[in-house]
Amino acid sequence: MDKINICPVCGKETTKDSLTGKYHCDKCKKTFKKAALCDKCGKEVEILAACGSTQFFCNHCNELKSKKTLEFFLKEQ
Repeated sequence: MDKINICPVCGKETTKDSLTGKYHCDKCKKTFKKAALCDKCGKEVEILAACGSTQFFCNHCNELKSKKTLEFFLKEQ
């Protein structure tokens, strides 16, 4: 089970909506989106998705980030 699929509120597995990309917890009845933290400054990075490509940009550091260096988590909507 992937860590990103775990509800941060109750710890149960969430389901991902393939159309919206959002995660839903049936137990808590909450919806989450995937977010990531910059490895350098710890601030949330902007996720830019277009044409099947995803890039990550830190507005604080003003630089593109590698997916491998980021810490992903679920953020409540």
